Amino acid sequence: MLDRPRPQTIQRPSLGSSAGQTRLHGSDVVRPLGSTGSVLPELAEAPQRERKWWLHPAFLVSVGLTVLALLGAAAWFVIAAVTDDSVQVTGLSISDDAGNAHLDWNGPDDAYSMFAVHGNGEVVDLTQLIRGTEAWIPSAAGLYGDDTCFVVRPASVDAEVSLDASALSGQRGQSTCVADAAR
Repeated sequence: MLDRPRPQTIQRPSLGSSAGQTRLHGSDVVRPLGSTGSVLPELAEAPQRERKWWLHPAFLVSVGLTVLALLGAAAWFVIAAVTDDSVQVTGLSISDDAGNAHLDWNGPDDAYSMFAVHGNGEVVDLTQLIRGTEAWIPSAAGLYGDDTCFVVRPASVDAEVSLDASALSGQRGQSTCVADAAR
């Protein structure tokens, strides 16, 4: 019989099984176990991404403040226009021109309202007849009679129509009557 070689059992060392063992045996790389070496690579500080100019906090704050300033200015202009006390009717006069009533007054180029107050107390709004600082009222329309008085005041005034001089003064308006018309 032939002798066959018997397979040899190779004993491999068990790693880290002995107490106090600080080295790995049977490895090509011999490195001591422990915390002496750095395990993680050192990280380089990442460069910061540059912000877009419209996302910069200073830009956002300036845009916000600009919008607030514009809104404030718009509100101020609206409030100033609504409460404008500079519009006042002065020198209201009435004349009879070929049977038609012609009203004329002094004041800035602004919106005015005109009312006909009849002798029986009836009040008729004739604002649509105003052109600038004058109004022509045709007699054929039947909008006035001999007992009619006219009140002209700024359109921004929202109060009851009255012929009382002190009330009209407070409303920055004036009145005149057909009976006072120069013929």
